[in-house]
Amino acid sequence: MTSTVAGAAVLLSVAATVTVPEAAHAASTSVATADGVPLAGATLTTGAFTLGVDAPAGSVVKVKVDGSYLGQDKVAPYAFPIAVAPGAHELDVRWEDAAVGGRQAVEVPFTVRAAAVAAPVAAPAPVPSPAPAPAAAPAPAPAPAPAPAPAPAPAPAPVPAPTPAPAPVASPAPPASSTSPVATPAATTVTVSTSAGLTAALAAARPGQTIALRDGTYTGTFRAAADGTADRPIRLTGSRAAVLTTGSVSKGYGLHVTGDRWIVSGLSVQTAQKGIVLDGSSGTVVEGVDVGRIGDEGVHLRTNSVDVTVRGSSVHDTGLRKAGFGEGIYVGSAVSNWGSVMGSSSTPDRSDRAQIIGNTISDTAAEGIDLKEGTTGGVVSGNVFRDAGRSGENSADSWVDVKGDGYLVTANSGTGTKLDAFQVHVISGWGRGNAFRDNTVLGGVPGYEVWVQKGAVGTVVACRTAGTRAAAGLTNGACSR
Repeated sequence: MTSTVAGAAVLLSVAATVTVPEAAHAASTSVATADGVPLAGATLTTGAFTLGVDAPAGSVVKVKVDGSYLGQDKVAPYAFPIAVAPGAHELDVRWEDAAVGGRQAVEVPFTVRAAAVAAPVAAPAPVPSPAPAPAAAPAPAPAPAPAPAPAPAPAPAPVPAPTPAPAPVASPAPPASSTSPVATPAATTVTVSTSAGLTAALAAARPGQTIALRDGTYTGTFRAAADGTADRPIRLTGSRAAVLTTGSVSKGYGLHVTGDRWIVSGLSVQTAQKGIVLDGSSGTVVEGVDVGRIGDEGVHLRTNSVDVTVRGSSVHDTGLRKAGFGEGIYVGSAVSNWGSVMGSSSTPDRSDRAQIIGNTISDTAAEGIDLKEGTTGGVVSGNVFRDAGRSGENSADSWVDVKGDGYLVTANSGTGTKLDAFQVHVISGWGRGNAFRDNTVLGGVPGYEVWVQKGAVGTVVACRTAGTRAAAGLTNGACSR
């Protein structure tokens, strides 16, 4: 992998010489090195070096320099070739660390010293030759005899040649600037029409870019790994006629997002084992998409994908490969999968603060939305369900299954499910402090509107005078006014 930054110098073959001041921070010093020497606070004599990152084996390490994403490495020892211009820089390194149960991030400042540039020496100005002195007047001829000739008038003294003016001395050129600013790339739109073009555009994506899909079918497994920023997200957009597919409900992810702050909008994902999967992605928005004819789950937020929004989308016809795995939108990981997903069976998948708003979720073999144990603080609002959670396999028998903590479930509506509209389960101590307000059952619910497992702590089901069309009633417990 070759990494460059806007305004970067040409890669050099020599190793960087590093001078580290006494004030370098110990934490970042132990993480990042330049050609084996601690990088934090260092001053380098060249901007070309190999960055080493001391992260635990099995991590996915991502690197930015001055806000530009350089790439990721999954295999220890983690190394990245770097090339930057002279000046001050900031390195941002982060990884998922299963041992401590979350994302680790380190910011490492360093400086590249500019090479000394000698000022140009002005060429000497030519010295003008002095003007020649005027010739002396000729002596007069002697007077004829006998009369004596009068004395001749004296010849005028020659005028001295003027003293030449001194040649002007050229001012020296100003010294070259010691630093070169790193330019912020302008936002661009890349339009693609082929699978190969989409793969290349995703690999080259940078903050602020838009990847626009022409209508058509894109077959492959597409990965969005670059990071956007809060003010310059990366956009992947198309119409519903721009379709991502793996070609089979038994293989691959239609779209795999591992970078931060993407906006995925408008397009369709069809005929894949999993539709859209987010792993370790933060601040990403999925909006206005259509995900359907999927082997397992339609949209999955996993591996500490935090502050993700899924809104205004249609998710349907899931579980075609295995009905019990056919959730519409799946947040987090089951406790039985923490070991494989997080690296430790005691480390929860903290895919927290999910916002699932204004979607249409229909014909899902498993739950319409499954909020797993280990996740907290999300909102499920304004969604419409139709025949979600209809198979009954793997206990799939509701529109929404809540196993996490602190969720607000409000203003949702729908018809048709295997048993209850909403369920709260207690798993490994999770399933606490969830609230249900102003939801509407239009029919086709043979059980409760909200069923709460015994032992769930802090569940609030708001009472209402209009009643409910769920056959068994509003809830199996007491409602709150």
